[in-house]
Amino acid sequence: MWLFVLWLAIGHRVPERDSAQGILADVYRLANATGLITVGIAISVAAYILGVIAAQIGLSVTYAIGAALRRTPIAPITPGHQREVQVKQSVVYLVLSRLSERFSRDAAFHSRLLDRVISDPPADPPAETKAEWEQLALTDQWIRYWTVRRVVDAEKVADELQADSYDIIVRLRGTSDPVALEHDRLQAEGDFRIAVFGPLAAACVVLAIRWTPWCLLALPVLTCLIYLGVEARTEAEQGLAAALTSGRGERSLSGTTGRGLRPAARRRKHHDPRRSHCH
Repeated sequence: MWLFVLWLAIGHRVPERDSAQGILADVYRLANATGLITVGIAISVAAYILGVIAAQIGLSVTYAIGAALRRTPIAPITPGHQREVQVKQSVVYLVLSRLSERFSRDAAFHSRLLDRVISDPPADPPAETKAEWEQLALTDQWIRYWTVRRVVDAEKVADELQADSYDIIVRLRGTSDPVALEHDRLQAEGDFRIAVFGPLAAACVVLAIRWTPWCLLALPVLTCLIYLGVEARTEAEQGLAAALTSGRGERSLSGTTGRGLRPAARRRKHHDPRRSHCH
């Protein structure tokens, strides 16, 4: 595509065969001597090399611009910021859901969490004793989720899991796990959508200069390619998050949550879960 854009930009300035001089005349003679098939192969190889280099540079520039924009006041509307928020929320939710499930079946785990809650209860606790709270948490899914949320710093656990994401995806690829295959497919699809934005946008600019400025109206539409590409990458990371929180790739939450318990002095105050649940 970049070779096509380059031809649109400078093709009209290339002299015809009869008026060519110097190196360009030698190129014409070489093309005439080797034939159309050889010329076609040479152009294909040149297009491939240019495309590989341009695609990598284009992706790097796009991601660099995105990172810079996320440090500005317009960060909330950037696709990269939305991806980070959505992935983080997904990981936090999955962490709390998995730990809530563990709370139901692991007596030692929920006993430790209840000890922490009882040692620093909310202003209006739903139960007075540990036994009453345990019974309430085991029978009420929302209370159980709230109990885990109060004691476990899910954001910290999510950050630790995301920090391990590269190692996890490498292990999953080594076992040909379907999660890794789907992750790589979505990543490649997202990168392709983002990579084609550059040459298409450049083509619009060249056509606007050489033909009509109305071609610039296509640029906002092409911007959707970036959002669609980031959306595919977000889906890939969310799928990987599900694998992380479920213990795939030799990783589980068991070792992480011990470091993810909130310190009692820094624990945030929450509303009474019983009252909030009623509302």
